[in-house]
Amino acid sequence: MSLPNGLEQVSVHSLTNRHQNFTQPLTPGASFKLRIPNGLSSRAAYQQTTANFQWLIQYALDRNLRLRAIGKNWSFTKVGVTNGGMVDTNALMQTFTLTAASVAPAYTNAGKSASNLFFTECGTTVHILEQKLEAIGKSIRASGASNGQTIAGAISTGTHGAAFGFGATQDMVVGIHLVCGPDRHVWLERATYPVVSQSFTDGLGISEVLRDDDLFNAALVSFGSFSFIHGVLLDVEDLFWLKSYSKTSVPYNTLEKAMSECDFSALKAEMNLPDDTDPTAGEAYHFQTIVNPHQIDLTGQNNDRGPFVRVLYKHKAKPDGESVADVRKADFTYGDDTLGLIQTLLDRLRPRMLVPTLVNKLYPMALEHTDGLVGTMREFFAPTNIRGKACSSAIGIDAKDSLRVLAEICALNRESAFPGVMGLRWVKGTQATLGFTKFPITCVLELDGIESNLTNAFLHRVWNRLDALHIPFTMHWGKVNFGLDAARIRRMYGSRVDAWLMARERLLDAPTRAVFTNEFMEQCGLAIVPVPVADPVA
Repeated sequence: MSLPNGLEQVSVHSLTNRHQNFTQPLTPGASFKLRIPNGLSSRAAYQQTTANFQWLIQYALDRNLRLRAIGKNWSFTKVGVTNGGMVDTNALMQTFTLTAASVAPAYTNAGKSASNLFFTECGTTVHILEQKLEAIGKSIRASGASNGQTIAGAISTGTHGAAFGFGATQDMVVGIHLVCGPDRHVWLERATYPVVSQSFTDGLGISEVLRDDDLFNAALVSFGSFSFIHGVLLDVEDLFWLKSYSKTSVPYNTLEKAMSECDFSALKAEMNLPDDTDPTAGEAYHFQTIVNPHQIDLTGQNNDRGPFVRVLYKHKAKPDGESVADVRKADFTYGDDTLGLIQTLLDRLRPRMLVPTLVNKLYPMALEHTDGLVGTMREFFAPTNIRGKACSSAIGIDAKDSLRVLAEICALNRESAFPGVMGLRWVKGTQATLGFTKFPITCVLELDGIESNLTNAFLHRVWNRLDALHIPFTMHWGKVNFGLDAARIRRMYGSRVDAWLMARERLLDAPTRAVFTNEFMEQCGLAIVPVPVADPVA
């Protein structure tokens, strides 16, 4: 078979994700790898790659195949894989800044500058993206706890971080180049936020520009089902630094306002947080806690049994303090997708020990003692070395419900012990239609532990308890979420589901939708033809 420049076929029969908790069978002969085409200028190579994406869609249509793009294969779930073929996009890492001529007049008239826009192909990892941005004095605005994912993968599954005043990774995106058919590709923006000029889209070889809020918001978090994402345009900002204020054990009764409202006034004395009236203090940017459910004292009376708490303050200029890049990370870092948890346990502990004892031994190793350290986004949230199987699940809840939900999970833990630790991070709500950080301020409560039947049973009990109590929640698309089905998705997102389905139908014709449908979508009721509804998006 003759292949176009920049495309090669790969012989694989299955795919195991990076965390080794599933293996996906693939159709033989259906998988490919995209590379930067040889012998072409940057612009011509980009346009040839677009043509290669279109060739792949035609190949799939001719053979009745399903396809999905794949980057670093980071997700714990089958949200982004298919039983057809996988298209490796890791080599697609062209990036560039924009000039004034590339920007729409409405964008500059709103006081924005081309210098705060940065374009990247889908295969660039967040870590490399951060390196490129730092080199020109810029920074991304949100990152997960680890930044080894491709930017397209992080966006498409709602990777969130803990920027409670900004949002998740998808909230940086202001433009998307989608290859959505064998003879069609489009530039997608919000109608309420036009960004680029025709000069920009002409340079990418794009003739069809769609400015539509509903389409854009639906495509943001769509886990590969809205066709191939070739490139994204990011809203970045001038390079900033973060300074960490952390404490190993904070009395729980001092955290109420922080957890429910991101109000840190009650923590100022406890954690030596800066005075808001100090012009050099910076602004609170990142908030997280780590909880050992086997030791936590929810009354706040036992000062040795409170959560670990970290608040990062954002500074325009580098503040005083030792660089986080010069300090060795913890043996096991909570939040980095439970990296190496199994291996750490096997290395350090006897498996026959009781679950609370295991976790109590592990917990101190999970805490990064970063109090007073300073660094950039790249330095605080570095790539991770995955060392073994693990289980990581996350739910999104309204910050106002965080105290109640944590208490309920701790009560479940007393009934049957959870073999892991919990973490809570706070994120500003997203406009993405199916973004799981949908609440005004979303508390992302993560349950990270050993992959086992015991863990899975505990997760089921958590999800069922929240349903029984009628506490609204969502599940992270890229973390363990086997409890999702069509009914639960409807309870979580209401008419947002119909809005998402209708956007997908508007963008893709039926044959192309079939190419980008997978088993996960069918399980979740996201592969059906939508029925128009009159009520507004929930």
